[in-house]
Amino acid sequence: MAVNGAQSEKTYAKVLITLENCILSPDKLTETPSVKDGLDKNVEEDLRIIGCEFIQTSGLLLKLPQVAMATGQVLFQRFYYTKSFVKHDVEVGSCTCYYCTSKRNGQIKATKHRIVVVQYASSVRGWLFYLNRPIQPLEYMGNLYFNRKNQVVKAERRVLKELGFCVHVKHPHKIIITYLQILECETNQELAQLAWNHMNDSLRTSAFVRFAPETIACACIFLASRLLKICLPSNPPWYELFDAQLSDLEVTFLILYTCFQVSLDSLQKKVAVLQKELEDKKKKKEGEEKDG
Repeated sequence: MAVNGAQSEKTYAKVLITLENCILSPDKLTETPSVKDGLDKNVEEDLRIIGCEFIQTSGLLLKLPQVAMATGQVLFQRFYYTKSFVKHDVEVGSCTCYYCTSKRNGQIKATKHRIVVVQYASSVRGWLFYLNRPIQPLEYMGNLYFNRKNQVVKAERRVLKELGFCVHVKHPHKIIITYLQILECETNQELAQLAWNHMNDSLRTSAFVRFAPETIACACIFLASRLLKICLPSNPPWYELFDAQLSDLEVTFLILYTCFQVSLDSLQKKVAVLQKELEDKKKKKEGEEKDG
């Protein structure tokens, strides 16, 4: 269509494909879609932890490699910084994210297996918080199964679209070993294992969308060395060699060890209240449009 004799130019959104991890800006980390929908920040963080635990537990039950479970948890974190927990169920989201990464790593499992193990993980978690609640297996080919299957299939397309089909994640596992070799500590298996454990714990937090994997690796080594009382070079600080700052390491520690076990049922009740409010606002708006 011509405008003032000139051909108008169409503008398109762009997708940036990079081998580096996606680091979000402070604004996006603070004003998340869930917060904009009225969800409390602490509730959102608890839902992130629970979703990542579902992915880890499901991966163990399906005997997936650790790298697949780690990638799924990072994708889960990225997705819920673009979409709200109020509008997208945490169980469906976790099931979808670890399926996307299992396909990427060649560890494809049937949809029924994915759905069943997430439901089982949710039931076991409920049993741990409410000891009188029985663990109820999911009825295969039942109504609940078919509803959840349809939700997961639709959610897979939504997750890939929001992530721009970029499901690559750069993990600090190998970086930790490389840094320990530079520090001449690669023979200390206890130090390496403890740093590795801290890295796996950090997957449940937002650390992977806040900091580069090199910074996370330094934080894990720093914390492990302190706990084991192992002296590392301090003048100058060894982590500055890898472009890491002490302030970033401290933030990573706080994120990592301010997490507490919570009940999924209590969180879902809070989400349900907001869902009802959004539905009421939608119906009210539709009614006003009809009257107008």
